[in-house]
Amino acid sequence: MSTEGSGAAPAAGLHFPSVPSFQPARWLRNRHLQTIVAAQRPRRFGYGWTSWEPETIELGRDGCIVGEASWQPGPRAASPALFLLHGLEGSAQSHYLVGMSKKAYAAGFHTIRINTRNCGGTEHLTPTLYCAGLSQDVGAIVRHLRERCGVEELYAAGVSIGANILLKYLGEEGAGAGIRAAAVLSPPIDLARGVREIEKPANWIYQRHFVTSLISRMRRKSALFPGICDLARVERVRTIYEFDDLVTAPHFGFGTADNYYRLASAAPLIPRIAVPTLIVAAEDDPIVPFGTFLECGLEHNPAVRLVAPRHGGHSGFLGARPAAGDLDSYWGESRVVDFVCAFAKAK
Repeated sequence: MSTEGSGAAPAAGLHFPSVPSFQPARWLRNRHLQTIVAAQRPRRFGYGWTSWEPETIELGRDGCIVGEASWQPGPRAASPALFLLHGLEGSAQSHYLVGMSKKAYAAGFHTIRINTRNCGGTEHLTPTLYCAGLSQDVGAIVRHLRERCGVEELYAAGVSIGANILLKYLGEEGAGAGIRAAAVLSPPIDLARGVREIEKPANWIYQRHFVTSLISRMRRKSALFPGICDLARVERVRTIYEFDDLVTAPHFGFGTADNYYRLASAAPLIPRIAVPTLIVAAEDDPIVPFGTFLECGLEHNPAVRLVAPRHGGHSGFLGARPAAGDLDSYWGESRVVDFVCAFAKAK
């Protein structure tokens, strides 16, 4: 393990790229402003892909998911590919996924932005819901890109809940993950602690946002699949914990929210990750307690690097200006792309 400013060196045999320090504007050193402003700030792209095409990935009896793929010219095997997983109630169109994918495309990668089950207007494509533990979907993505699309060199990235799913997959699969390197932003690796954090009064805005969105999604899902939930009870939900205890946990066979959080969290699996992996997590994240990264055994795994700026909020990392070599001020996105680029160049 190494952290920004710690002076720790990468483990022998692994050559992690250097990381420039994160420098937010003074007024963006507040955790909530970093989180909210970075999520809402308009984006202007003068680089990267200009179009994409849908890529359908079959999940067997669970239906399918759809990605938005931007392919480099020439044979698919001639360029590395990066697939990206979004956060809770996001989609393939979430600005952070678009930003990372455009940066990666400009660096020579195919990019595939994945809509998690039911997200991005895909509720009709699967009879199931989604949860933070769907690592089997990552396996389906890897197999599809390799076997159906002809990709040979594969990388992965995730943000928030998508980051937890990706880390869980990497820990479960170890050296057989089929991915050369991975990078994640703000992963809630201990779901129970994250949910308790979001219930604090200072975080009411996030609780309200996510619960409102989850209820709206269940209305749409129930219209397509009547009986998938007790919609009258869902309408009375006021917290993410209540939603998971009523809907998510029973739907996926976890029973209770507490059991769901225990079994779907990536933290216990991080020591088993065997491919080079970057975790970027701010010490002031209002949703993900930073202590979870110091208590999961990460420091004993030479394949995993933790970069932990003091500021950055939850998946924010909006700098005062672009760091040297970056295409814009979204520092976290650039660190993800720099990391996978380093391993693509080193092959």
